[in-house]
Amino acid sequence: MNSSGNMVFMRHINGKPIKIKAAEDLVRLNNYVFRSIYATANVYRRIQRVEDLYEWGNIAYCTPTWDIDGELKNWRETIRIAREILRFLDERGVKESVYVKWSGNGCHIHINERSISKGLLEKYNPLDLAYAIVEYVNTKLSLKSIEISSNGKIKVENKMDPARVFTCPLSLHRELDAVCICMKPHELKYFTPEWINPQKFRHNADWRQFRDEEADRLAEAAYKAVGGYPLKPKRRRRKTRPLDEQILEWLRRD
Repeated sequence: MNSSGNMVFMRHINGKPIKIKAAEDLVRLNNYVFRSIYATANVYRRIQRVEDLYEWGNIAYCTPTWDIDGELKNWRETIRIAREILRFLDERGVKESVYVKWSGNGCHIHINERSISKGLLEKYNPLDLAYAIVEYVNTKLSLKSIEISSNGKIKVENKMDPARVFTCPLSLHRELDAVCICMKPHELKYFTPEWINPQKFRHNADWRQFRDEEADRLAEAAYKAVGGYPLKPKRRRRKTRPLDEQILEWLRRD
């Protein structure tokens, strides 16, 4: 939100990616008050210029993530679908490195990106692996998800792409009075919407836990079955300014 009270989504300021180095940076940065904080699905080797975010070879890790989108009133159906994904992962040995993040209307299931070994990440691009894992599981469970979501109002999507961002743990939702909370898989069956209440939220700080190489077998199987991210970015020079900078200029004209 800028000084005029307008809600704005920002990735960078003055041609440089926004980086949070200390807690006080969250309060005010360049006269902007932040309600919701997002982070990239990619972990980068360097973040100095906007162009760094779009260099394929600059991605060191990428977090495989399932988006389970719906409305909060359908939270029970959302949980049922999430538990099917978690069951599938568990059966393939991915247990300790998984966490669930409830961000508002729906939830995300994440595999800790560091549970994929360095050897595998040297063999394949991290985003290729993350995309393949999510797509592979979605394909295997598509009929089951449709059966659970009979009203068609809950979708499980693969949104892995070079610019993907997700709400950070303990951030407020951009619109709802809700806190983005994390839980480990065994806690999901106990979840209720009260857990995301800003006045009495429930959050598991152990969401960062993972086991080395735990996701390797699934990652290799997924890549062999699906392949990598289908829309590889082309190297090109930006001819126009970033969209968020253009929006800010337009807002200042009011």
